[in-house]
Amino acid sequence: MNSNITANTISPETLKAEYVTPENCVFSKNKNSFLAATVSGKDYARVILTRALPLAMPDSYICISDIDKNEIGIIEHISAFSEEQQLLINDELSQRYYCPVITKIESIKEKMGHFYFDVMIGDFKKSFAVKDISKSIRQHGDAIDLIDVDGNRFRIVDFDAIPSKSRRKLEPYLY
Repeated sequence: MNSNITANTISPETLKAEYVTPENCVFSKNKNSFLAATVSGKDYARVILTRALPLAMPDSYICISDIDKNEIGIIEHISAFSEEQQLLINDELSQRYYCPVITKIESIKEKMGHFYFDVMIGDFKKSFAVKDISKSIRQHGDAIDLIDVDGNRFRIVDFDAIPSKSRRKLEPYLY
């Protein structure tokens, strides 16, 4: 890696992102069931997908990299791809960005600077701790993300859709 690179030595060509479209990219699964791609006629046996804006725009600006983390291109919008291709893309992203959906908040208790949440994720009860509640709760429109002390992310997809008792427990911590 060249440690002499500065903002003055990077050319606009270096920063130019190549957009990947259904016309120049096809995704598939390789023999080991990892995501592979053919981009502009070049085959990549395994690719990694990452979201550039995972919270604000989870279905747009998806970076495609090879196994050595070299950027191949960017998907501007997943919706541009066929349903079959979208399934492959979303399956890969769901494995990387696993985020359980909270359906109910049982309790929130504060103890020694930590907040302990008991929540329902579907039919399963889950407990987790949050250290700095002001930095660990992020609201994005109707959705709310909670990040626990281990960096795990939990989501309330639609705050108004959860039970009113649950909303009242969380409301004092929303800013």
